[in-house]
Amino acid sequence: MSYDWQMGWVPPKIEDVAQEMAKCLVEGDEASARRLAFRFVEHVDKPITNYRTEMVAARFTTTGSKRFDALLAGLAELSCATHHDVAPNWVNDEELFLNELWFVSEMPLLHGEALAHSPISLARRGVFVTQGSLTYA
Repeated sequence: MSYDWQMGWVPPKIEDVAQEMAKCLVEGDEASARRLAFRFVEHVDKPITNYRTEMVAARFTTTGSKRFDALLAGLAELSCATHHDVAPNWVNDEELFLNELWFVSEMPLLHGEALAHSPISLARRGVFVTQGSLTYA
């Protein structure tokens, strides 16, 4: 996150989020990496002027985890669809799709809900989240 003297606080771009997530993952802190990814949804929903498309324009450097890379790409695609913006081409890169299903919640009882409620931008990548995981207070 940064500060621009003309605009004030500037939300992080997706590449900034990926870098922070990578640090968490190196430390074995997947919970914090998940929180950063979901917090990005909140940031992208409240951009300054037309900054939203700039937030996802450039492809991020890998987080070091294929699963978390797929999650971030899906969230970028979801944010564009939600706000009627054209998603950047990089969201369709083959390496941003999983070959097996990943339920982000580690609670097996929630996997059925995740299958039913995951946005298509995540589900098509093999990433499944519960309905409430993409909402914020």
